[in-house]
Parts: sequence; C-alpha cells; structure tokens
Amino acid sequence: RAAMALDLAKNGARVAVVSSGDPGVFAMAAAVLEVAAEEQWRGVPVRVLPGMTAANAVASRVGAPLGHDYAVLSLSDRLKPWDVVAQRISAVASADMAFAVYNPASKSRTWRVAAMRDLVLEHRSPDTPVIIGREVAGAQESVRVVRLADLDPAEIDMRCLLIVGSSMTTVVENEHGTRVFTPRRYPG
Repeated sequence: RAAMALDLAKNGARVAVVSSGDPGVFAMAAAVLEVAAEEQWRGVPVRVLPGMTAANAVASRVGAPLGHDYAVLSLSDRLKPWDVVAQRISAVASADMAFAVYNPASKSRTWRVAAMRDLVLEHRSPDTPVIIGREVAGAQESVRVVRLADLDPAEIDMRCLLIVGSSMTTVVENEHGTRVFTPRRYPG
C-alpha cells in the first residue's frame, strides 16, 4: 500500500493513506516513511497528520488510566521476535507504569495475551486493573474493567486494546459508573 501510494504521488496524484487511530502509532505512517526512504521515492513529500490514538480513546471511556508515565506496546510478533516483546513487557511491568497493549491477539496467535498476563503477574498484584476496550468509537463498542488475574485471553481479539494499570491505578465505582485513573503524584 505504501509503495503504491508513493508511486501515485510521484506521478502527480494527490494521495492520502488513511489508517485508523493515530497513523504514527502502530499504523501506516511508519510504513509509508520507511518505503519513502528508498531512493526511488526520496523526492516525494510525505506529511503525517495526527489522529486519536486507540490508547487515548479507550482511556477516555473510563477516565484517565494513562494519567502518569505510561508505555505503549504491541503484542504482535510478526515484525519482531516474541522474545523482544516479552522482554519489553517485563521491563514495563517492573517499572510500574501503566501501559497500553495494541494487537493483543489474532486468529493465529491467541496465546500472547495469557503470556503477557503471566509476565505482568511476576511484577504486579493480581488485583491490578485492566481495561478492555473493544471497537471503541464503533457500532459495537464495549469497555470494561477486570482484574489482571481475571483477564481471560479467550475474550480478547484484534479489535481490542488493553490498558494495564500500574500499582497506583485506582478504580472508583459510583452512581456515574466505573472511573479509572492513575494519579499524577507518585509516592516518594
């Protein structure tokens, strides 16, 4: 897709490559820029326009779980080996940051969510909140909060984005629903 768009642009067409969410976060901007760096397309200008990240869209539905330091990871091992993914999960979990999880499961790679949960449980409480956002801003939107220990991989697919809280992430239930936030202050 990137090469076709750049080829069209090189030949004078106005081209837009559209992707969901923010094009610069696990989406098409990096793919287009990577191909545009090749000699044949070096003269083609590329402009990236920001969008709403899936992580921020899901977070907004429950409050501010990304209100302090946080990371964004992809569980996909199609473009990087699983051992790199696992190392990053462990590093973020041990650093006690909330983190968003893109590409959690596909039809052919269903074991990654359980592996991620188990790696995080080595560093976090079983009560750590996990937000499961599915198709946020779509017709079938659903958002719910579960305990890390209760995260069921069978319920997760590529239409989901997960946010795993830190040790400070707080869940508040009241008459207005479930609110989740990670405080900006961190104990000294």
